[in-house]
Amino acid sequence: MKNNPTQQAAWVVVGGGMVGAAMALSLAESGRRVVVLEPQLEQMLSIKTDADYTAQPYDLRISAVTADNIALLEELGVWSQVVALRAQPFNQLAVRENGGDWLEFGGLVAAQNEAKPKQPLGFMVENNLLQACLLQRLQSTPGVELLAASFAGLNNQSEDPAVMIKMSDDTLATVPYARLIVADGAQSHARRALGMGTVGASYHERCLLSVVQLNEPAGERTWQTFADREVHALLPLSANQACLIVYADSPVIQAWQRAKNGVAEVLQARFAAELGEFELLNYASFPLQHQQAIRTFDRQQRALLIGDAAHAIHPLAGQGVNLGLRDVAALNELLQQVTDEDTAFDSKIERVLRRRQVTNIAMGQGLDAVARVFRSRNPLLQWTRRLGFVGLQTLPGVRELLGKMAGQR
Repeated sequence: MKNNPTQQAAWVVVGGGMVGAAMALSLAESGRRVVVLEPQLEQMLSIKTDADYTAQPYDLRISAVTADNIALLEELGVWSQVVALRAQPFNQLAVRENGGDWLEFGGLVAAQNEAKPKQPLGFMVENNLLQACLLQRLQSTPGVELLAASFAGLNNQSEDPAVMIKMSDDTLATVPYARLIVADGAQSHARRALGMGTVGASYHERCLLSVVQLNEPAGERTWQTFADREVHALLPLSANQACLIVYADSPVIQAWQRAKNGVAEVLQARFAAELGEFELLNYASFPLQHQQAIRTFDRQQRALLIGDAAHAIHPLAGQGVNLGLRDVAALNELLQQVTDEDTAFDSKIERVLRRRQVTNIAMGQGLDAVARVFRSRNPLLQWTRRLGFVGLQTLPGVRELLGKMAGQR
């Protein structure tokens, strides 16, 4: 059901990252006027998504996009461009305790349409590539205005709901809105201005991300090793490059980064036995936290939270961007069915977001429990953990089910 955009105030989306841009594109495809606020817009749009892209170094920020979200990106008309440029399929997930046997999940499965080839669990995609493809699609979509501007506050003097924005030249402007979608990340300024609180805590850990050049192919498997108070993971990027990840206590990773050749030596010590020799190309780290918004919809302020602004989780299973895109998919389904004039529209939005919140809280709490159990030195928890590994090794049907759940197939 399409809206008439000439008769409506715009929906304002705060944040033009992967989730915000996908939400804006979904809104525009449903016939709604959209204004996107993104302070880094010019930088994001400067990425050239042409044949020369593959010559560029890999972005450190990699997302494991699962099959259900690939379907959403196909519907939004961007996936074919992404996969044509640089996206690495992965067909299997594997985990183990340090020195133990691999516990493997997933594998290629038949598509719903038997004429199509078997499908992978998902694809490794660079965040900046997906962002650029979404924003460039928005540039050519009618009814969309992209502004290189940041959220500066709510305009409480306006008769209709409006936000204050700060343009790239530091001038201020007022933008009225029909609905306000907040997608500006875990440290959301807009969420705080709306008075929509959060609960959660820091893990006092950091995630060390690195891109390496391999001498031997990495294959199409992503894996994680639980090693005492560290987690080591590999994301395949291409035949000869991979993203290596270490989760560890914040002071430990910060000390590695301060030491000369510290990161390179740490990675060789933890990954060379599995991968052979490799060359470190780039690295960075960021702090980890678990955070959930107490409420994700404010009827009076006509505001809703999606993506990391609503739920920031441990990246252990690579589900962060997938949860955000599932927020978009759930709202997209509603937007296609109703118009803004529907008297029950707000109630329907609230129900959709409440269902998403239940799912997101369950995922966040589950990953929180896994992260804490696998880092625990409590003998009982360690024994329970090992028993769980043994049980899964002997139950291939359960492993297959978990693999399908991981890929949302």
